[in-house]
Amino acid sequence: MSILVLNKGWLATVQDLGRPGYAQYGINRSGAMDPLALQVGNYLVDNEGSEAALEICFPAPGFLFLEPTLMVLAAADFGAKISGKAIRPYRPVWVAAGTELHFQHKHWGQYAYLCVQGGFDLKPWLNSQSTNLKATQGGWQGRGLQKGAILPFKKAAQPIGKETKIASYYADLAPFYNSKIIRFIPGQHFEALTQQSQAQMSTQNWQITPASDRMGYRLAGEKLGLVQEESLLSAGLSRGSIQLPPNGQPIVLMADHQTTGGYPILGQVIQADWPKLAQKGPGQNVQFQPTTLADAAHALQRQLKGMNRLKMASKFSYQR
Repeated sequence: MSILVLNKGWLATVQDLGRPGYAQYGINRSGAMDPLALQVGNYLVDNEGSEAALEICFPAPGFLFLEPTLMVLAAADFGAKISGKAIRPYRPVWVAAGTELHFQHKHWGQYAYLCVQGGFDLKPWLNSQSTNLKATQGGWQGRGLQKGAILPFKKAAQPIGKETKIASYYADLAPFYNSKIIRFIPGQHFEALTQQSQAQMSTQNWQITPASDRMGYRLAGEKLGLVQEESLLSAGLSRGSIQLPPNGQPIVLMADHQTTGGYPILGQVIQADWPKLAQKGPGQNVQFQPTTLADAAHALQRQLKGMNRLKMASKFSYQR
């Protein structure tokens, strides 16, 4: 009941929805960069949405399934092939023991999720299987997957023969990811921007730079300026916070963000748009759109309702 890593790839880690509640100890939440994709992928293989999966970047590792399982790839399309068959994201696949999974080309997205039915049997750290790369804890040995790593499954699947079988049911999330609009709630220091910079914040295209990673997405555009420079005390931070460092180029904090910081906070990317931002990569543009707390809550509620409907539909399709 396991999967073998055939080659390392750029970065692949075990991630779930993270470990909340430890920021006061300097331990960030970590977790999936695209929590929407993680949950949808899990629902498609009849898991709970919070089950851990493999978060994969491109160039991606190759995998050998040592035992049969029901698996799905969610979010980014890296040209996956199983036994010579092209595998599209969000379409479950029954794989037999001895089957290899390889990724050929990056077509779209930054993070793909390999979910298997039942999840991976790995020891949790602080109530989560997510990999904390800074602390080298959680996931598989607290680090990215290496060649030769074996990850055991929690659940034994029934053998299906020697042929790969692709499910007839699938999910289509493309319309959600196509937009470059990222909604944010103006923060405590937004009014400290000059009038021109306040307008620039939401009217110009911001380009994601190659210096972006799981800690934060660094943006490039026309420099933002404050009415008056001032020293700030360090304060607590959360995912989605938009910081303004002295160079005037914003940083959006992502899954592995630090827990405190002293840069001005211009706003907060709403939770419903975290997945959309996560799947944008270096060289791509985003545009910020201000919104309200009420609208942010409504957007998240609508997203959660949609996932719940998909969960019920996936369970029905799987049982058939």
